[in-house]
Amino acid sequence: SLTPAVTAAGVDHTRVLMDRCHEHGMKFIACLRMNDRHGNSVEARVWKQHPQWRLDQFKGGLDYKHEGVRAKVLEFIAELLETYDVDGIEFDYLRWAHMFRTDEAEQHAPLLTDLTAQARKLLDQAASRRGVDRLRLGVRVPQTLEECRGLGYDVAAWISGGLVDYVVPSDFFFTDIETRVEDFVALADGHDCRIYPAIHPIIARGNDHQLMNLANYRAAAHNFYARGADGLSPYNYMYAWDKRRDVSYVGSGLLWPGAVGYLRELADAERVRSGDRHYLFHALWVNGAPTGFENDGRIIVERTATDLQGSRRFRVCDDLSDANLRAVLQFKAAGMREDETLRIRLNGGDVRDDQITRLFDAEGQTEYEGRELPAFFLYHIDLPRGAAKPMIANGDNELSVQLVTDNGKSGGQVIIDELEAYVHVGGG
Repeated sequence: SLTPAVTAAGVDHTRVLMDRCHEHGMKFIACLRMNDRHGNSVEARVWKQHPQWRLDQFKGGLDYKHEGVRAKVLEFIAELLETYDVDGIEFDYLRWAHMFRTDEAEQHAPLLTDLTAQARKLLDQAASRRGVDRLRLGVRVPQTLEECRGLGYDVAAWISGGLVDYVVPSDFFFTDIETRVEDFVALADGHDCRIYPAIHPIIARGNDHQLMNLANYRAAAHNFYARGADGLSPYNYMYAWDKRRDVSYVGSGLLWPGAVGYLRELADAERVRSGDRHYLFHALWVNGAPTGFENDGRIIVERTATDLQGSRRFRVCDDLSDANLRAVLQFKAAGMREDETLRIRLNGGDVRDDQITRLFDAEGQTEYEGRELPAFFLYHIDLPRGAAKPMIANGDNELSVQLVTDNGKSGGQVIIDELEAYVHVGGG
């Protein structure tokens, strides 16, 4: 990397980036990672000098219940605003989500609200000094209000109090295509606050070589816009051209011009609607997300269970009664035997056998093809075009499966993984 050499030469990276943004008429928002716990966090001066402030439940973190921690953050913000003409600040709470002990987070929510109010005051004072109307304050938080509450983030208070100008509901590392954007939009109703759900390049935990393509991004954006999003917020977007892995890393050939070109299209809801969409309902976190909440999404059928069935929800914000749209659904079923079948239902209605194509992959899926899977059956469901009552509704849907077997008590699992929906726009 050239970064150490550039730094040693006295080049101020932040100022270079800020000045280039301003030259091109762009706003420059400084992002503060609120409790980053990457490996070198234990080398930070504050962490070393103040062991009494440490968040011992999460090594490398600081406990925001201590006034000294919050004072240090405000001190840093004040210095930042005095040194640089930034157009605002974003509090990134997804690095690494925990500001308090898990058993104390909800009761300490007012402390973060007060911190946000103090930061708002510093921003307003800086705006007054510069003669501008307002400097923005944004927050990046988990994608569900349940997680926000559990972590001590009172998003409703931040919005209703006029403290924040935008909110980014975001998964820790992946694009959650089913983010309930409408819950955040409802909080912002009547307030001057925008909602920008996040998009991330990497698809899911265990699938580290493949990236979201344009059709995948369109699907996420389409769901988000349909539920009231004001725009999108990319995160870790450099993965689209990052070559830090190996030659099998899909995306190393895209480079930044193509990836940045994606953003131009995704910013336009009409252009998003005009292109094919490929919805990915993969298990984002098989063993729990870093926030401490679950986001698995697989259907797991235990053969020893009395009821050999399971279900999951999925969101497709497309009106499939439109004959201009053609849709197919597919998923992978691992652990099934050849003499076993699945009864498949969509929103309570049976999927006919003549709509289903089943293919067997004896070799399974390698790490270079996605998340590693043992041998599986690929189920492909062709949905009627232009049906008056589509099998997939515009919005939230339910996929249910029931294992049909003569050996139900023999043990083992059938795992339904990598549910996907393709929506093709136009003829064909």
